[in-house]
Amino acid sequence: MKHIGRKKILLVAVIVIFIMLGSFLNVFASTTSELRQQQQQNQKELNEAKEQQEKIRSQMTEIQRQVDELDSKISDYQTEINDLTSQIDDISKNIDLTQQELTRTENELKEKEELLETRLVASYKAGDTTYLDVLLTSDSLTSFLSNYYLVEQISENDTKLINTIKETKEQIEESKKQLEENKATLEIAKQTQVDKKTELDAAKKEKEQAVAKLSAEDQEVQKKIDEMRSEDTRIQAAIKKAEAVASRPNVSNRGNTSGTSTSSASNPGGFIYPVPSGYRTITTGMYYEKSKKYHGAVDFGSGGIAGQPVYAAKEGTVILTENLKSSYGTYVIIKHNNGLYSLYAHGQAGSICVSEGQYVSQGQQIMKVGSTGNSTGPHLHFEIRVSPGGYNNRVNPQNYLK
Repeated sequence: MKHIGRKKILLVAVIVIFIMLGSFLNVFASTTSELRQQQQQNQKELNEAKEQQEKIRSQMTEIQRQVDELDSKISDYQTEINDLTSQIDDISKNIDLTQQELTRTENELKEKEELLETRLVASYKAGDTTYLDVLLTSDSLTSFLSNYYLVEQISENDTKLINTIKETKEQIEESKKQLEENKATLEIAKQTQVDKKTELDAAKKEKEQAVAKLSAEDQEVQKKIDEMRSEDTRIQAAIKKAEAVASRPNVSNRGNTSGTSTSSASNPGGFIYPVPSGYRTITTGMYYEKSKKYHGAVDFGSGGIAGQPVYAAKEGTVILTENLKSSYGTYVIIKHNNGLYSLYAHGQAGSICVSEGQYVSQGQQIMKVGSTGNSTGPHLHFEIRVSPGGYNNRVNPQNYLK
């Protein structure tokens, strides 16, 4: 009889263990399922970011091609401008030389005219000189002819010289005028090219600004991609950790090896508020107020709650800690007696001050309130889960708080 009694006790113990194991696994199946859903969402957003980056880089390539094309045109215009500038410089030098030559000619003409004027004045003062005077003052016919020829020659040479100088001056002035007209034409052509180049420079600057803007967007998208890849790695690690923890059903709570508690799942109680007094207003309940969508938790989001301590609502063993940028963000799961689990999410990054496997007392600080993961502002997301269950094993924490 004693042998049969021991068998019954052993059988009951095995059944209890399997029930506890099943409950434990159900909680982590729920957590793992949520992590996998987040991983899928993260992968979807990662693919969208990659597509966005491809579009940005395609736009950058096209605009850069346009910039290169503008560079080529600007270079051509600059070559033309340089060539026109060189021509204008040459003409300016020729104009300067022509002006110098014109000045010399004008001076020479002035000297000749002054010399002729002096001679005429002297002749006037001496009285009119006629051919008869030349004849009367000549010793002979030969002398007369010689003197007459000399007078005629001097007069004729003076006249020719003055006329020649005047013609030369007119030619130089005409040449200078032509050079100045050519210079003006070239300057107009140069200004036209300068205006075109200025337009292209402005267009190039606009394109370069567009490239710079797209480059900045590309860097932001790349940063987002890198973060999502890192987050995917963290989620994968979290999934493996949750699965590993789930495979160790012998996690026990120190101080109550019997697995019983003064509170039961049907009449739980015994949980304290996980935030300090003054911050215990529940801003979101089990269902979202507007969408009526299932929330499965309560949020403590009073003003100024950021950075406030988060306490273990009940004594138990820390079975999971994570620091994600998505999903729950920075969060802690504590296993209590009677198949109860509490989850504290969206904590301040890097604020977790407990470790997995650590036994914590009721009211012991485990992290600080933050806004990590899928959060729109500082708050504590607080869940209580009861096993067995699965995804819908969440219960209203307000029924457990005292």
